[in-house]
Amino acid sequence: MLPLIGSDLRAKLPSSRARVFSRIALFDLVWAGISPILAFLIRDGSINRIDSVAVYCCIALVVSVIVFQWFKISSPIPTFFSVHDALTITQACLTAVALAAAILFVFTRLEDAPRSVPIIHFFVLTGGLVAERAVARLVATRRAKSISLIDCQDIENILVIGASRLAWFFSKMLEEFSSHERRIVSILDERPWLYNRTLNGFSIIGSPANLSKIIDEYATHGIEIGKVVIAEHRESLKNTSWEEISKTCSAKNIPIEFLHERLLFSHTLNLKSLETPAVDVDLAASFSGPVYWKIKRLLDIIISLATTITISPLAMLVAALVLVDVGFPIVFWQQRLGQFGRPLYVYKFRTMRNSISRDGQLIPEAERLSLFGRLLRRNRLDEIPQLLNILVGSMSIVGPRPLLPVDQPKNIQLRLQVRPGLTGLAQINGGKLLTADEKDALDEWYVRHVSLLLDIKIVLRTLWVIVRGDHRNNAQISAALAERHLKSNCVTE
Repeated sequence: MLPLIGSDLRAKLPSSRARVFSRIALFDLVWAGISPILAFLIRDGSINRIDSVAVYCCIALVVSVIVFQWFKISSPIPTFFSVHDALTITQACLTAVALAAAILFVFTRLEDAPRSVPIIHFFVLTGGLVAERAVARLVATRRAKSISLIDCQDIENILVIGASRLAWFFSKMLEEFSSHERRIVSILDERPWLYNRTLNGFSIIGSPANLSKIIDEYATHGIEIGKVVIAEHRESLKNTSWEEISKTCSAKNIPIEFLHERLLFSHTLNLKSLETPAVDVDLAASFSGPVYWKIKRLLDIIISLATTITISPLAMLVAALVLVDVGFPIVFWQQRLGQFGRPLYVYKFRTMRNSISRDGQLIPEAERLSLFGRLLRRNRLDEIPQLLNILVGSMSIVGPRPLLPVDQPKNIQLRLQVRPGLTGLAQINGGKLLTADEKDALDEWYVRHVSLLLDIKIVLRTLWVIVRGDHRNNAQISAALAERHLKSNCVTE
């Protein structure tokens, strides 16, 4: 199985534990109302038509509140505001401004608002929200810092080996809980291009191969190194570096500490599993060749945004009926494997009632699916929320359907090289009537033969499948299985 490369390990709440409404900070609400006005002022220097500005501002405010709820941008604690939170805010603001502009364009053609206003609005909205959180974090950090007179002789001086995320985490932990007892004096790393750079304010001064000389240099300045902390796995260090570290620390009686062992992380991690998996030769060629791969993401954004606006009345109707039928929450999620094996949260409208009755008894699964839920599944309307997955870039309109980890085929390298799709070749050639092996063969065939014409064909046939139901296309299934068998034999030989 592919590793979770660059994955987001933040777990989501089960549907039964999710709040209906997320927190909205007062500043976010006020800034969502002020930012469109500032956009007009920056653009024109004044407000010429109050009525047109008022319409834009009202729609922008309503859309922003809804999107902020969806992205939960006010939930993170300001003291711990991070780059991840800033990216979430940027995505939320881009979605809010784009949806507001699209709605206005549908009804007014943006006749009373210059085309540059939404762009300015996006930068003002994003900049204000990010700046407010950055200032809040700075103020909170300064309040938390206390200056005290400490006997410097009692502080343990630490040299860290490896400029890694673990080293960054360790430095933050020392700052927060143990700055009066231990301190990092500098960091050593084997990569020359990192020298003279800093990690959380600590300088990377050289290589572990020069550990003895560096310790002696610090000693001449009155700083005795009390411990060497290694923020990498032993296997990742060069033999020459490890020999120098062990020899020097043994001679100078300096203890060595592996940070992952101190933090109770397993030392048996297979480092090779973290490497990017090998890519199928044919697939690599297809990625670098056709221009279509470069424009597919742009088409996904345009089509999903247009579809979201077009079917928004239907989506609101479905949401209302789901609320009446199964109650809150209206939308639930399932974790699947996305592109490159990253965790993917697939959103759907709920079609099943709670598994436990009010008196605490388990409800059979056959009784949980309502008549309305069956109708939603039959017409694929429960998949509407996945348009947001497409907008944020975790899915595509057409591609291999994302599978649960337990349903993944043995060889997943090829299918996980592309974004999973809302629909795919397997869905129009049998869908639920296919075996897992047949679905996998069809998905691999799609990845090898992807084109604009093929995607258009799949989208059109998906609409037909929704009307008539699933039917097996034995000719396409046989062709996909035969091609996969041929490719596997070529690789074996």
